Amino acid sequence: MNDPRISEMPSRSSSRISVAGRMAFMLVLLCTFSLSLASLLKIIPVPRDAEIRRKSVISDLIAISSSIMVQQDRPDLLQKTVTASVKRYPEIVTACVRRANGEVLCQIGDHEQHWHLTSGDSSTPDNIFVPIRNGNVRWGTVELSFQRDRGIVATLSQHPMILLTLFTVGLNGLFFRWYLSRAFRYLDPSRSVPMHVRSTLDTFSEGVVVLDNSRRIVLANEKFRKQVGKTDHELLGQNIDVLPWQDEEGTPANRWQTNGLRLRLQQGDVQRTFLVNASEVLSSDGQPKGTIASFDDITSLERKREELAKTLSELRVSRDELTTRNKELQYLATRDSLTGCLNRRTFFEIFDEQWKLAHRHQHPLSCLMIDVDHFKSVNDNHGHAMGDEVLKRVAATIQKMARKGDVPCRYGGEEFCMLLPNTDIAGACEVAERIRQAIEQLEFPALSVTASLGGSSISLGANAPQELLDQADKCLYVAKRSGRNRVICWDEVPGDIADEESTAERADPTQSEAVENTAIIPYPAVTALVSALTYRDAETAAHSMRVAELAVATASGLVSVKDTYVIEVAALLHDIGKIGVPDEILLKPGPLTRKEWETMERHDRIGVEIVEAAFANQQLIDIVRFHHAMYGGSPDAPGLPCGDNIPIGARIVTIADAYDAIVSDRVYRKGRSPEEAFQELRRCAGRQFDPELVERFIGVVVSHRAIPRPFTSKQTALQLGLQIEHLAAAIDNQDSRSIKALAARLESTAACGGIPEIESLAAEIRQVADDENELVSLLQMVGQLMGLCRSVQKIHTETDEDKQVLRGVPGVSTADSVAVHS
Repeated sequence: MNDPRISEMPSRSSSRISVAGRMAFMLVLLCTFSLSLASLLKIIPVPRDAEIRRKSVISDLIAISSSIMVQQDRPDLLQKTVTASVKRYPEIVTACVRRANGEVLCQIGDHEQHWHLTSGDSSTPDNIFVPIRNGNVRWGTVELSFQRDRGIVATLSQHPMILLTLFTVGLNGLFFRWYLSRAFRYLDPSRSVPMHVRSTLDTFSEGVVVLDNSRRIVLANEKFRKQVGKTDHELLGQNIDVLPWQDEEGTPANRWQTNGLRLRLQQGDVQRTFLVNASEVLSSDGQPKGTIASFDDITSLERKREELAKTLSELRVSRDELTTRNKELQYLATRDSLTGCLNRRTFFEIFDEQWKLAHRHQHPLSCLMIDVDHFKSVNDNHGHAMGDEVLKRVAATIQKMARKGDVPCRYGGEEFCMLLPNTDIAGACEVAERIRQAIEQLEFPALSVTASLGGSSISLGANAPQELLDQADKCLYVAKRSGRNRVICWDEVPGDIADEESTAERADPTQSEAVENTAIIPYPAVTALVSALTYRDAETAAHSMRVAELAVATASGLVSVKDTYVIEVAALLHDIGKIGVPDEILLKPGPLTRKEWETMERHDRIGVEIVEAAFANQQLIDIVRFHHAMYGGSPDAPGLPCGDNIPIGARIVTIADAYDAIVSDRVYRKGRSPEEAFQELRRCAGRQFDPELVERFIGVVVSHRAIPRPFTSKQTALQLGLQIEHLAAAIDNQDSRSIKALAARLESTAACGGIPEIESLAAEIRQVADDENELVSLLQMVGQLMGLCRSVQKIHTETDEDKQVLRGVPGVSTADSVAVHS
């Protein structure tokens, strides 16, 4: 860079003497010339002339004294007088008093050696003679010989003019150098910088400083002066390093020759951060003449960066906490909240996997069904609290007796199921007997508890997981019919007795199913559909799961285990058609309009089509298709069956569906009490619902007292947590499209779940997702979302039952209990 504004700045490579030094030297020469001229013009006395005059005066004094002594004819005194004079004046080397005829009257020293004058010569500075007269007659002379010059060096060293010159040069040189150095520090560069250039520099948005090779400030624009809070007078000539810069670790020594350097400047209690870019200023011959540096004030950006780093740190902590809560909820989603055993859905997933593994590797696989004897009497005689305690201790005993790899599950009510991989029927019977004995030994106040167990193995002819469960269930009822508190295995039950037990205990009291039901329903496919529904609408998925639990409890003991499984799957999928309903209708927080209801009602047909495409089980399809059929007939749909012609599974599902809809809270209305729901079911019995099944359902709900659940379902809380985790990941990746889509999904989920705080924050995030300047605010809002979500999830993970389930679970991960069986 070649900048003419500072082309006069000194160059270290072109001269070792600074401008101030050179100017001081010239001023010293001027002073020396002045002194010389003054001496030449006799303004300053000539030392040699003064010396000659002094010698002449000394000579005259000695001549007068000698003349007096001669007139008195006192030669002895003459010798003494001359001797005293010579001693008084050390510059006299020899002295002699001589008569006119040449006779020496008095002589001091080797006069002949130092006297060089002859007759007729005039006095010289070294040899001076003074005549002595007696009247008008020359009587004689006084001859004095003075010290001769001691060489040019000695003469000059004692010459006053030389000493004066040396003193003046030394003193003035130092003074001029000091004064000019200070004066140059305050030189106004504006005289050498054009006005339009300075005006241009003052318009720059960043500070600009021009430095010389000694890092002194030559020019500073208005922005820089404001940045450092100093005036021109305070800055110009100062070394830029005297400003209170705060060096950080890694700051290079040549920081004024570095680009992209961050420097902090401390101004009282305020610290400012600058991004410095510097460049050398070169002369026309390429020699460095100084530096020009720009200072971009990035204090606000740096504060935002620090705030962003702090927010990210807090966000990581919140995300870790949220991940932990999500893991807890995911774990709890696989567990029965009362007993801590696996729930039915998780059990079916594992069962399906183990079934495939057993067939693939030709391994044995067995199953046990366990039922607490006379459990209804425990509830009736000792209360539900004692009934819950019995179930907890029985479940704990079953889990304690389970071997590594065994899969215990609470199948429903007082029934438990245990899957035994790599175990044949003989081994299963041994395990069952140990469990029976352990339960029998449990002690309770005022009652004893026993259990009946049935078992079967894959080697005994079951073609599907549900058939294996059905065999174990039939064995269980044989055990109960045989006196309870015993173990019965499938290989011990004759075929005709098994069929008799199945007919006697599990026949449908309202109709005989004519539908052929041999197609297997793979539970992973069911899980996939439920997961898809959960993604679309977590509340609907949670509602379906509750309906399934109620339907299973109602169907247990009324139909076979295999049919109960089909009813459970149908209940889980009865609203699957809502996947095809637009979000603006499906996730609308308020009441639907008539047109929207028409769109919503199409979900039944969509659901039947999905189930037909996914499964070939006609019984399942019919339950989903007819679960809205009215028991007393459907005037608006004359093609639908009525009365007992409606499949029993459909009749059970419609009652459970209606009950959960009545007692559940909605954004636009409060849920009603179970008693009010019972009244509504009875009011509609015979017209909309099967009266007998309504009474059975009410009895099941009353006897199988559910644990109170919070307003927001556990499934919704988990879905919110997972969606916020995905949202945080999208923000990390700065994927604005995903941020907006996930925020919209989160907003809809929160709206359906009745959580306006999360809904509002999600809406704000969606609005600012495209604004890069709002990144900190975006992260802060995500942090607030995580905090709200943790509060919602805390409701579910900190109930006494859930704490009991989570206690002692390493890492709170489902992998510890599920993956081992997969």
